[in-house]
Amino acid sequence: MKDSAKAFGARFKLDSHHAIERFGVFFGAIALSFVVIFSATGVSAYANNQEALSSKALYTPTFKTSKTDISGDVPGIFVNADRTRAMVLMHFKDTAKVSANARDYRGFLTGSSRGLNQESLQTKVDGSVYVFGSTGYMGVMLDSDKPFNPQIMNLTMRANTELVFKEGGASTEKDLPADGSFQKFDQWRVFFNPGGSEATVSAALSTPKVDVGAIFNEVVVAAQEKTIRNTMDAQLALMQTDLNRINDGTAELERTTADGGALRLVAPKVPKQIAGDVVEGKARVGETASTLKLKTDVVLPMGYGFDWRGGSVMAGYLKDLSPDGSSYVSYLAKRGKEVRDEFRINEMQWRLNDGTDLKTDYSGSDTTVKPLTDIMNKLSTAYQDYYKDKTTYQVEQYKQLLDLEVSLRNVESNHTVNSTKEAMVSY
Repeated sequence: MKDSAKAFGARFKLDSHHAIERFGVFFGAIALSFVVIFSATGVSAYANNQEALSSKALYTPTFKTSKTDISGDVPGIFVNADRTRAMVLMHFKDTAKVSANARDYRGFLTGSSRGLNQESLQTKVDGSVYVFGSTGYMGVMLDSDKPFNPQIMNLTMRANTELVFKEGGASTEKDLPADGSFQKFDQWRVFFNPGGSEATVSAALSTPKVDVGAIFNEVVVAAQEKTIRNTMDAQLALMQTDLNRINDGTAELERTTADGGALRLVAPKVPKQIAGDVVEGKARVGETASTLKLKTDVVLPMGYGFDWRGGSVMAGYLKDLSPDGSSYVSYLAKRGKEVRDEFRINEMQWRLNDGTDLKTDYSGSDTTVKPLTDIMNKLSTAYQDYYKDKTTYQVEQYKQLLDLEVSLRNVESNHTVNSTKEAMVSY
């Protein structure tokens, strides 16, 4: 056995005479393993980076101008169906501090690595600047002959006109690029990738002719309109609950007595602002749309009662509301001057079947009529709550919907476009 072991060791160089050779083989195996591991890691990282680049569309959701320190955000990156047109949508909240003239802005577009190092653009583009009236929204439109390659683009926007003065310039100088132009001009920078799959496909950008109103409706108005509609739906559900409370209180009034059944409340006259109101239909459940609808004989002053479900902001409500030959501006101004009716809940009469008045002929602490006093207070509160919620619905929420349409019409009339050769420099 000993001789066999020596022969085996000599054959496979496991004896003491081949220690150096064994070390070399061992070290080579380890080195090869590290090469394989690091290569696999590198390939995985590259694949992950490429996957992220092919999907992510927006890299800087907010920005701040370099000299005037005005904050803004980037609501989204929108592309047409062919991905040969893209719009970077930007928004300033403080509209008084920015120009509404597209000619006052100029863009500089280049490529960028993930490390924010400058690269050449992989896609040749033409650019133009759109300012959507005085809404604070601005869009940079990029057009290409072929679909955008997945690449981070570095867009620097320059405002040629400053509407505010800030002594000492921006407060975040450490965040400013080092090329010097950000100290000389009022600029901001946005990084985005129109070739990313996360860019929102827009039908309005897919038409050959640019329709600014349709674009603004799709990229801005539609989301706000959906929010308002959801709020109005929720308000109708609340009003339906209020009316259920009124019906429940009325039924309780009819069966509640005092003095051994001798005294009972006579149902009061319901205030005209809410008398006969009914909320029909059912609230939304899952994917089943809401069918709630207010049926009323009274539209409150300054309020509206048109069928908002059957129309849309883009299609327009104002043209049907305004009398023939009058503008919606004068119509809305007239409606806004209407005087609201006072809802005098305290003037309601609460009489008993014997002709006495529950509020004037009995003390509030009179325990003999407490069941009747409780139901009076319950119904009074339900009436007040419903009137308040009806006011919110007809006056405030309807107006929000119409204000949104006014905003869209103003954009259609007052948008500006800078499509000159100087509007966008790409390199």
